[in-house]
This record gives sequence, structure tokens and C-alpha cells, in this order.
Amino acid sequence: MTFVAENLSPHPEGGHFREVYRSAESVTDARKTQKSALTHIYFSLAKGEVSRFHRVEQEEVWNLYRGGLRLWILNPENGELQSLELSESENQFCAVIPPGHWQAAEVIGQEVLVGCTVAPGFDFSDFELIHAGHPLCPPIREAGLAHLL
Repeated sequence: MTFVAENLSPHPEGGHFREVYRSAESVTDARKTQKSALTHIYFSLAKGEVSRFHRVEQEEVWNLYRGGLRLWILNPENGELQSLELSESENQFCAVIPPGHWQAAEVIGQEVLVGCTVAPGFDFSDFELIHAGHPLCPPIREAGLAHLL
């Protein structure tokens, strides 16, 4: 099976995406809901675009294909903010976001193309964008990351 990174659509968090794989296998998640076992998307950001802080209920794996990316991960339990650079220069091509952790990203350079794999499979009902009144917004602003809200 091969996939081409074309015909990407706007994503609610910012950037563009296209789902390229949804497993025919199903699993039961922690809420006893039947879900696809695994999903995978292509996700791109161009210079000036960002992926705003959001979270999903499942684990998410980011794989770098082209360009560079600054990934921000915010632990909802203790407010710890972590920054990771996915790039060839850092020799870092993959990152795992724990379930329920807030995440945001910005392009390093002109553009970035990543693959995002979610297991159990992604569903927009499990997706949440951070809202302006969320208690974690002040620390995000204090860290100089208001542009990711």
C-alpha cells in the first residue's frame, strides 16, 4: 500500500490533512466504544501556519517525513510544558504524545510534512481544541506561546 501527500484539506487545529489509512480491525476503547484499531493521516504546515493546542483521548505518534517541526506537549496533570524538535539536524524523527496531553506544533523553515498515527483510531468526537478560558491558557501565554492558542 502506498499513499501520496496530495489533496489535503484544512484541519480545525490549523494546517492541512488527509486520512490515508483507517484499519478495518476494530477494538473496544476505555469507554467501551468500538473504534478502528488504528488511523493514520498526512499533516502539513506551511510557513506561518500552526497547529493550535489540542488533545485527543488516544496515544498519537508523529513521524517526520519532510522539513522540520517544533512540537509542544503540555501535561494536563501538572502543567509541565515540553518542547521537542523533529528535524534532520536534531536526528529526531518521531514523537509520542500520551493520551489526553495537550499538543501544538509550528513549522521550522518553509514547510513540514508529518504522519500522525492514532491508536485506537482517531475520531473527531475525541478531539478537543483548547478554548480561551481554559485554566492552562495563562501558563501557555506566559511561555510566549499565545500564537498557538
